[in-house]
Amino acid sequence: MHSLIQEICRQQRLQELSTITQTSIYNQVYFLQKPDYARDVTEVSKKSFVFVLLTSSLGTNIQSALLTNMWRELAQRYGNVKFCQIRADLCIESYPERNTPTILIYRDGDIKKQVVTLREILGDNTSVTDIEKLLVEIGAVKQNDPRMKRRDEEHPRVSNGKIRGGNTNATVDDDDSDWE
Repeated sequence: MHSLIQEICRQQRLQELSTITQTSIYNQVYFLQKPDYARDVTEVSKKSFVFVLLTSSLGTNIQSALLTNMWRELAQRYGNVKFCQIRADLCIESYPERNTPTILIYRDGDIKKQVVTLREILGDNTSVTDIEKLLVEIGAVKQNDPRMKRRDEEHPRVSNGKIRGGNTNATVDDDDSDWE
């Protein structure tokens, strides 16, 4: 009986992965040009989600660099979502540098959500998992998507000189606390 349940679960997982593979058509970051924006973003969003990253024109913006790296990983993992990137000042004339990076999420020809800087998420501590939560929130992927990265797969966080897992909700019960 136990092996029958395992086989059914295995078949369901294979079916999920097959469906994911069939819908994975993008699998890379697309670098946008302003004249092609309507075609490459607005029109494509009528068929699938499009995530546009407006990056800093300066090489010193840590959050832009952080998201640029995550964008590549997410694009490879979620091929059914189109991940695009363009320098903010090349996309929107006089776009304030302080507002980069900005994430624009399109679906059905319209902007469905925008995230201006990573302040709304976890700032410089934003991880791939946090962006995946955004994918779930907006409906681009399902909550139980097998491609989602778990916190424990990410780099461990350092706290009080000790390496901990990624559970940021954990509480530390220190008997020698100075606040008692």
